[in-house]
Amino acid sequence: MSATRTAATWRPLGRGDAAGLVVRALVLTLPALAVAATWAAAGRGRPFVVLFAVGLGALCARHPDRHAGLVVVATVGIDWWVTVDDPVTPWSLVVAALLGVFHAASAASGVAPPKATWTRAMGRRWLGRTGVLLAATAGTWAVVAALDGRAGRGRVVVLVAALAIITAAALWAHGRPVDEPGI
Repeated sequence: MSATRTAATWRPLGRGDAAGLVVRALVLTLPALAVAATWAAAGRGRPFVVLFAVGLGALCARHPDRHAGLVVVATVGIDWWVTVDDPVTPWSLVVAALLGVFHAASAASGVAPPKATWTRAMGRRWLGRTGVLLAATAGTWAVVAALDGRAGRGRVVVLVAALAIITAAALWAHGRPVDEPGI
């Protein structure tokens, strides 16, 4: 067996696939960073939670098409709920962004075989989707932060309006072709 063929056999990803490696690295590390941001928001933390998140991140990086990502999001969410007292702290935006990028990276790494080479079109599509997600996250946090401390009566109107906007956006996105740029 030639040295070139042996090297190709041991490579975890396709040739020249730095983007695929970056996506898997994000899946591996972002759960631990989300737990660390939760600790920063609360001023305290639980070491076993970060160990659990690292293990789940490794499982997600190895098998992105399984449902371990749901357990990652639930773990970080429950840890946030238990440890953080201020729901509108700017750290909530940080944790939401980390989980959003984790979700996008997990989904992106699950759509192609591990040895597939990422194309520029794939990168643009997934970066565009992640950008829309992060913009919506920041907008939602800004509205919640602006409404924090106000009377509860107006919140029902804001909730109904937000649900209507999300439904309209989902219907709009569902009707667009998958190969259209930016989607």
